[in-house]
Amino acid sequence: MKTFSSEFKTLALFLLATTCLFAADAVNFNANAVTKALYRDMAIYFLETVPTISSNTSQGYTGQPVYCAFKPSGECLLSAGAYDDAGLKIRWNGNTGSAGDHASALFLFKKANFLNGLNGGPVALVDGNDTVRILFAYMNPGKTGPNQPVAAASLRLVIKDDRGYHISNSFPIGSASELSVKATQQVYNQYNPASHAANGAGMIGQVSAPSFKKIEFLGFRIDATRGNKIIAGANVGVVEFTVAATSQ
Repeated sequence: MKTFSSEFKTLALFLLATTCLFAADAVNFNANAVTKALYRDMAIYFLETVPTISSNTSQGYTGQPVYCAFKPSGECLLSAGAYDDAGLKIRWNGNTGSAGDHASALFLFKKANFLNGLNGGPVALVDGNDTVRILFAYMNPGKTGPNQPVAAASLRLVIKDDRGYHISNSFPIGSASELSVKATQQVYNQYNPASHAANGAGMIGQVSAPSFKKIEFLGFRIDATRGNKIIAGANVGVVEFTVAATSQ
């Protein structure tokens, strides 16, 4: 009888845990969702209520709506392209821009459009269910450097929880490379995506302490600097971006 009671309690606790906690990908962007390229050549200011890329604004787009901001210096583009066109990206065409030009592009996904039922109740990032996986596009000619088309490129994670917006420390972008990190294990700063800094889409503030609860936005910011080889075009982009989260 004791054995049956113990096993029953264990089963009940397991069922309770699985009922209260559901983990899945809240965001799953794949550049195959882009069937017609989109380009923007002017600054874009972030608006929480107006997506820059969606099925309504971008012909043939079938993915989750993307809320963007863009702060260029010199001549460059924010763009969304297919898998072989570098996905969500900063784009320099050949013979455009000047060495040292900087571009910054923000791409966010809203809770209302989270996948797997996570657009309903409160969403959290918790240790073990917080993996962010990023696949970067090919970046001509496969490397960065001062004498290349792109001198340097980096990515930061961006989240909005019940304490506001937060932006992580930067990760270097490697051509056609993959990055997998735990969102809850990163260092973050306060972030205002609606106001541009001199060289950035949004303004970065003091060190912050995210709660990772009641998540409203998930995404990333790309920053890139033009190299000396301006004769060549280059993309700095993300072709896959997934974020695991939980509903509690």
